[in-house]
Amino acid sequence: MASSLAALKSLPCPAGDNCNAFQCLFKHNKDVNINTTAESSEQPLINPTTTAIPSSDQGSPRKRIKLDSKLSSSSPLETTGQPPAVRETNQTDTRASSYTSKTQVSRSSPGSAQARNTLASSSTGQPSKSIPKAAPKAAPKTAPKAEPKKPEALNPRLLKSSPAKHDTRLKLVKALHEQYVRLNNELKKDTDKGASKLVLSDQELIVKTLDDEQEVAIKLFQIYANAIRNKIMAYKRMNIAQWKEERILATKDDKADNEGDPPAAPEPIVTGLTPPQEVDFLHRLVWPLNGLEKYGYVASIPSVEDIEKAKESVEASGNVEVCDRCTRRFQVFPGRRGEDGALTSNGSCTYHPGKVYFTERGPGKLSKSQKKYRCCHQNVDDDSGGCTTAPTHVFKTTDPNRLASLLNFAETPPNPNIPTDRAICFDCEMGYTVYGLELIRLTALSWPNYELLLDILVQPFGEVLDLNTRYSGVTPEDMVSAERWSPGDDCKPVNVSPTDSTKRPEKPKLKLVPSPKVARDLLFSLISPETPLVGHGLENDLNAARIIHHACIDSVLLFPHRRGLPHRNGLRMLMETLLNQKIQKEADETAPEGHDSAEDARAAGELVRLKVRDEWKDLRMKGWSLEDGKIVAPDEAWTVAGAKK
Repeated sequence: MASSLAALKSLPCPAGDNCNAFQCLFKHNKDVNINTTAESSEQPLINPTTTAIPSSDQGSPRKRIKLDSKLSSSSPLETTGQPPAVRETNQTDTRASSYTSKTQVSRSSPGSAQARNTLASSSTGQPSKSIPKAAPKAAPKTAPKAEPKKPEALNPRLLKSSPAKHDTRLKLVKALHEQYVRLNNELKKDTDKGASKLVLSDQELIVKTLDDEQEVAIKLFQIYANAIRNKIMAYKRMNIAQWKEERILATKDDKADNEGDPPAAPEPIVTGLTPPQEVDFLHRLVWPLNGLEKYGYVASIPSVEDIEKAKESVEASGNVEVCDRCTRRFQVFPGRRGEDGALTSNGSCTYHPGKVYFTERGPGKLSKSQKKYRCCHQNVDDDSGGCTTAPTHVFKTTDPNRLASLLNFAETPPNPNIPTDRAICFDCEMGYTVYGLELIRLTALSWPNYELLLDILVQPFGEVLDLNTRYSGVTPEDMVSAERWSPGDDCKPVNVSPTDSTKRPEKPKLKLVPSPKVARDLLFSLISPETPLVGHGLENDLNAARIIHHACIDSVLLFPHRRGLPHRNGLRMLMETLLNQKIQKEADETAPEGHDSAEDARAAGELVRLKVRDEWKDLRMKGWSLEDGKIVAPDEAWTVAGAKK
C-alpha cells in the first residue's frame, strides 16, 4: 500500500500549480525547489570547509565562511555571515522566505530528516548543525529604587508569638503612645534652640511606640503585661527635663549608627546685633556672686586670721592629704623629703581616669541604673581598684582660706585705659603640685571677635606632681622648652611652621611666666571691674588665678543642669547638643596633648552668644527695640520717638 502511494509522487498533479491540497500525493514543480534546497543543506556534511551559504529568495550573494570551531563566537558577522546593518535590511525578506519554506515542508512527511534540515536552513540561512543559539543580550543593570516606607498606623505589629490578645496589646499601645505625645508636646514649648531638634513628628511617635512595644513583647514575653505597664507608668511620672535628656541620648545613638554619613555643618549664630551692641547686652547676663559661695565662688577676700588658721591646720595634720584620684591617704613633702628626695608617700596611685556615668534604667519597679566608669566601663561598685597607674598620689583643695595661704585673692583693680565695649573670654588650666591644684596656663580672648590677647604658661609655686595633661593639654616638654617671659615681651604664642610641607603644623610655643601672680597681673592689664568676663565654670579659673571679679558670665549658670547646682552640664555636651560642635578631644596615643584652653574659652564665648541671641529675641517680642544703636525698653522707645517728633 505504501509503495503504491509513493509511486504517485512521480506523476504530475492534475490540478497543476492551482492545487490547494494540504499534502498532495502528486508531483508539483515547486517540489523541485525543495529538493534542491535540501541537497544544499546536506552538502556541509560532506565538505563543511568549502560549502557556500545558500542565497536568499532574492538571489543576493552571501559571503563564504568557515564552519569550524571558531563559528561559536558571539560576533554577529561570524554567526550570521552578515554585518548587523545587512541583517537588519534583510529582516523582512528572511521572514517571507521562512514562511514559504515552512509551508512547503509541512506538505512533506513529518518525520523526514530532509524536512527538518529544510526548516533549519530556511529559517537561519545556513546549515542547522553549524549555527549555535545566540546568547541573549544582558539587560543593563540599574540600581533598585528604594521604596519609601509606608506610614504605620497605631496598631500592634504582627508577631510570630503574641504575648497577649490583640485587644489587650492595642490598649497598651495607645496608653504608651499617649504618654509619648504628652511629653513631645511639652518639648515643643521649650524655648531652647536645641529642643526643636529633639521634637518627634506624629509618624515618628507612632514608630517609636510600636518599636518599644515590640521590643518588650519579644524580650520580655513571659512578663509582657507587667513590663509594658511599668514602662507606661515610668513615662507617666517622667517630667520634661528627663524626656529631653532621653531624646538627647537617642539622638546621639542615631548619629553613632550613621557614622558613615557626613556630619551636619554647625549653624552660624546670628544675634541681629553689632559687636558693641552685643557687649552692651552682655551686662544683662551678669550673675551676682553673692549666694554662690557654697558652690565654690569667692566673693570676698579672706582675712589674715582665717589664712593663719588654715596654715596651722595643715601643719597640725603633718601634710597628710586624701588622693583626688584613688581616695587613699598619703603625705606630701614640699621641698622634697630629706632622706630620699621623695615628694609624696604611699607609693603609686591606681585609679579610673574616666568620669562616672549612669546606664539606662530597665523596665520594672525593681530595676536600677548602674554606675560605670567611662574609661573602662566597669561598674563603680566592683572592687576593681582602677585601670590606670600614676607614679604619685595627688590632691586638691577648694577652701578659699587655704588657697589664700599660698597667694591671697585680689579684686580686679580700676583700669581707665580699658574700652567700655570690651569683653573677655577667659580659661585656665591646672596641674597637680605639692600645694594642690595650681595654675599652669592662662588664656584670654576678646569677645565676640575671639582675638587672642593672652596665652601663657605659668610656673607654679610648688614642685609638679602631675601636669594633668589629659585635661590641661600641657606636657612636661612644653614647660621645659618654653621661653622665659620678661617684662615688655609679647604674651601671644609663636606659631612654628614645619620645614616639611607634608608634616602637620607644630604646637604653638607659649612663653613661661615665673609665677601665678605675674599671670594675674597680665590679665588685670586687659580688664577693668566693669569688663564682662566670659567662661565655663568660672569659679575654678578665678580661684586658680586668685581673682575676685563681679562681672562674670558663666555658661554653667546660663545653661543650668536639670538637677541644679552643684550639678552642671559639661562644656563638651553643651557644644554638641546646642551648637553641633565637637571640642575637648581627650588625650590618647594619637593626640597626647588633650584639651586646649583657647578652644575652651572660645566655646564658652559661643554659648554666651547663643544666649544673647535667644534673650534678645525674647525682648523684641516684648516690644524692645534699637534706637540710635542702643537697646531701649518699650516705654523708653515711645519717649525717644516723641522727642524726635
